[in-house]
Amino acid sequence: MKIAVLGGTGKMGLALAARLAGANEVIIGSRDPARAREAAKKIPGATGADYESASKGADAVVVAVPASALGTVTSLGSALSGKLVISAVNPLRFQGGVVYHGGEGGSAAEELAKALPGSRVATAFNNIPAGFFQKGELVPIDVLVAASSKEAYEETAKIVKSIPNLRPLYAGPLSQSAIVESITALVLNLANLNQTGSLTTKFVSRKG
Repeated sequence: MKIAVLGGTGKMGLALAARLAGANEVIIGSRDPARAREAAKKIPGATGADYESASKGADAVVVAVPASALGTVTSLGSALSGKLVISAVNPLRFQGGVVYHGGEGGSAAEELAKALPGSRVATAFNNIPAGFFQKGELVPIDVLVAASSKEAYEETAKIVKSIPNLRPLYAGPLSQSAIVESITALVLNLANLNQTGSLTTKFVSRKG
């Protein structure tokens, strides 16, 4: 599959793109195409382009831009029409030494869905710090996926599973995406307040 990572020159975007490149064709998307091409040199087989060109050339698009830059993606309605758009965006705010979900009555994924009515939208990869993608073999991680339809979830789950040791878990419709994003704030707070080092999500099941 050909996957564009918008914000692919950033720490999270580049680390995720490198993992996706193991089983997919990756396009690094940046507002500055020269920066995108330079970043793509770090990933074997990857190419770089501006946001619009990267989006048009991909089968699916991962959005890994800061929440403050979401408008640079919501303006790409035509280029993203008919495509799967996966939001890894976390709108966070910091107050009194604690991290809070910063969405104004919703989530970044819902904002994308509202601005991109022709796209299938999901949220995934939100709760994984970039450091986990940067270090050798991944530990087993559960990736929470909320999606605009079950079909969009299945498409997203396939992309998640293309990275070894990642397990997609269906978190429900896109209305649950604010909860998924909020877990990022929880994980960051747990790591900071307990000085554990970086944390991510892994759920343990017991039957019977």
